Parts: sequence; C-alpha cells; structure tokens
Amino acid sequence: AAALVAMVAEFTLGKEKYQSKEKDFQEILNKAKKLQGELTDLIDKDSQAYEEVAKNKNSAGAIKKAAEIPLQTAEKSLLVLQMAKFAHKYGNHKLTSDSFGAVYLAKTAISIALENVKINLPYLVEEKRREKMAASVEKITKLTKEVI
Repeated sequence: AAALVAMVAEFTLGKEKYQSKEKDFQEILNKAKKLQGELTDLIDKDSQAYEEVAKNKNSAGAIKKAAEIPLQTAEKSLLVLQMAKFAHKYGNHKLTSDSFGAVYLAKTAISIALENVKINLPYLVEEKRREKMAASVEKITKLTKEVI
C-alpha cells in the first residue's frame, strides 16, 4: 500500500494540474517511502515474534512482542491509509485504480494486524498493558472507519 501511495505521489508531483497540492504530495512521497521500509521490517519482526511464541508458549516476553509488533503495524498502516485516501482524492487521476488499491490494501493490513493483536491480548500477563493495547485497538478501529 505504501509503495502504491509513493507511486501516485511521484506521478502527481510536477504536474501543473496538481500544483496546488505539490507540497502535500512531496511530504506524502517521503513519508510513504519511509513507512514502506518500516512496514517491511515489521513483517520480519512479526515472523520472529511468532517463532518465539511457538518455541516458548508460556513466555510473557514472547507474547508481549507478538501483540506489540502487529499493533505497530496497524498504527503505521493507518498512516498509509490516510495518505492513500488523500492521494485518491487529490492525486493524479490517471492513477485512481492505484490509489484505490492502496486504500484497500492499507485497510486490510490494519484489519489483519489488529486481529493478531486481539488474539494475543488474553495471554498478556500485565493487566495494564492488556487494557492499554485493547484501547489502542479500539482507537485504531474507530480512526480507520472514519477514514474509509
């Protein structure tokens, strides 16, 4: 999704028709590229966290990581979703299908990541952390619905 947002931004920048949004799209391009790298790193970290839980089912630290990493993924994917929605509305209209795809890919990434958080919440030992993460899940869900 972040790569699609970056692509829409690149093909919007420098076009006279979209000049009024030039600064916005330059910022979106930079953020989307950064988020693309961060989200790719989180894929690897999530895989490692899953392996840790599989090996150490009773490890509080492994469960904590298995919940925190997808929460970070959801937070970053929400940023991508917000940028994708903006790109869809104001970006190069020749790339509408790409920005549309970015919106739905980001939404799907959020949904999957939040499900991964929710599945691990009951196993978190620290009640305050569990409550805080559950509240974050609710907040991200609400914000996602507002964007869509």
